[in-house]
Amino acid sequence: MVHTFTQAFPFAFRLYDKTSGRSKIDLAIEMLSSLKGKRAQPVYVLVDSWYPSQALIEACLKQGFHVIAMLKTNRILYPKGIAIQAKEFARYIEPNDTRLVTVGNERYRVYRYEGALNGLDDAVVLLAWKADQPMTPDHLHVILSTDRELSDEDILRYYAQRWAIECFFRQAKDQLKLDGYRVRHVRAVKRYWAVVLFACVYSIAESQQDISFGLELLRSRKGHSVVEFIYDAAKQEIPIDVIKKQLHVA
Repeated sequence: MVHTFTQAFPFAFRLYDKTSGRSKIDLAIEMLSSLKGKRAQPVYVLVDSWYPSQALIEACLKQGFHVIAMLKTNRILYPKGIAIQAKEFARYIEPNDTRLVTVGNERYRVYRYEGALNGLDDAVVLLAWKADQPMTPDHLHVILSTDRELSDEDILRYYAQRWAIECFFRQAKDQLKLDGYRVRHVRAVKRYWAVVLFACVYSIAESQQDISFGLELLRSRKGHSVVEFIYDAAKQEIPIDVIKKQLHVA
């Protein structure tokens, strides 16, 4: 996704083909390797809990990128050199061991762990719960940052930027039938993707808001244009059968 100050547009997507012999991690690393050139500002790669493998993290660090990732709660940490799953370690954390952190409209209780975990010798891992929820494993969020200099607030705030991707896929599935298409050929799937992405960008650009608002605006315009067409046709005494044919309802 490409972010402006107020909007997020779909930008670069690649088709995952199970028959190619490559994993999703391989595809992600290939896409990251295409980002070349020096940058004046640090780069943070934001990934959900499916992707923070050792191979992907190492590929990012090799290019000078930091990783901020959601981890599964069974990820192994090593507090005081003892191997333990994050969700089990969290059972020993009391509310007074945490600090309250505000990100946007949400408040979290956060415990900061610095040290080793599977695949990394030294990183920051935040164990976080929403402030209004019990501190149980069911409500636990585990967030990794390879940049140890970032504050708890910044780690959570940066990771929150990933939410635009989740929103895009949910809206594309619910409103543009991304998960309901019938085509199977690769070329047809890519064409369908192109149409979906064009519809998303166009609706966002026209409305200057999100996909949902944009689609509602465009559908409203279409409804108004149909009513105006029928009204103008009726004033010109155009036969009803001709109007139906023009509207493809004959």
